[in-house]
Amino acid sequence: MLKFKDTIKIKLAAMLIIVSAVNCEAQIIQFSQFYSCPLYLAPSYAGAIDASRVVVNYRNQWPQAGTFNTMAASYDQHFEKIKSGLGVMALRDEAGDGNLALTVVDFCYSWYTKVSRDWTVRPGIGLKYNKRSIDFEKLIYGTMINDRGEIIQGAGEEQPLPSKPYLDMQVSCIGYSAKYWGGLSVDHLLRPKASLYNNDTYREDIKVSAFGGAKIFVGATPTARGRRSMDDLQSVSFTALYEYSKLSDQLSLGAYWNKNPFTLGVWVRGIPIAVRDESYGNLDAIILLLGYKIFDLHVGYSYDFSIGELLSTTGGAHELSVMYEFQPKAKAKKRHAAISCPKL
Repeated sequence: MLKFKDTIKIKLAAMLIIVSAVNCEAQIIQFSQFYSCPLYLAPSYAGAIDASRVVVNYRNQWPQAGTFNTMAASYDQHFEKIKSGLGVMALRDEAGDGNLALTVVDFCYSWYTKVSRDWTVRPGIGLKYNKRSIDFEKLIYGTMINDRGEIIQGAGEEQPLPSKPYLDMQVSCIGYSAKYWGGLSVDHLLRPKASLYNNDTYREDIKVSAFGGAKIFVGATPTARGRRSMDDLQSVSFTALYEYSKLSDQLSLGAYWNKNPFTLGVWVRGIPIAVRDESYGNLDAIILLLGYKIFDLHVGYSYDFSIGELLSTTGGAHELSVMYEFQPKAKAKKRHAAISCPKL
């Protein structure tokens, strides 16, 4: 049972996020299962498997604080003849009762080249159409709430635009072998004007994401002739993700255990690295994940246990991912080296 004081704090914290997103800073979109939303993480993942795949993601964050939902769907395809991959992703993020929303359509292209016997490099580029929107009549500002949590008056705030479209671009590069991978992704390269106010000069800050990891197989290694399927082996993957922008940064560390058809994962998210007086507080959480594979269908569920006196009363975050991989045609003579990162 939440105390009245905690409820007020939660509402004010949620409203602060929404109002700041309207005035200047864009809302931060983050997936706990970031490898299950590959095109959002890096366009280099377009066509990174042998054939094609469809991915659907849903995230419900802070259910006790209000409406914070993120949905995404993507399709990507590998083309062996041109050593490239193409993909498209549609994403919708909604925050608060004011329907502050961001819609993104992202077209991704990647290509790969072997730099040695064991290592492959895969650059990628994503071109994005974004549209930010809000229903101002439903927006509640902090100045409209008294100490008892009652709405007492209009905020008298300047009314923003109902919607604003803009273009953006993301580039990335991943290097990987059979057991190791590492990548770098740079988003908001065009630094678009994303504010819903015409007289606001704010531009999106460049966001840099660095990620990587290693996969360790437990048990006998498959023979050269493939007498033992990789799916029959157990593996443990250690991974890291570091995200940096002008006003915030955080490091996430985690591990996955996989034994077909199950995957278990645990993460610690929000470890601050570059502490700045003007930075936003990191939303720290411990994340637990359960995944299950049915033939070529991967299903994952994760829950974020928020850390901290206030955030622990927000209801955490629920996230669901569904990924279907279409198997390559049997007549294919050669398969390209796939990235060894976890599926979830």
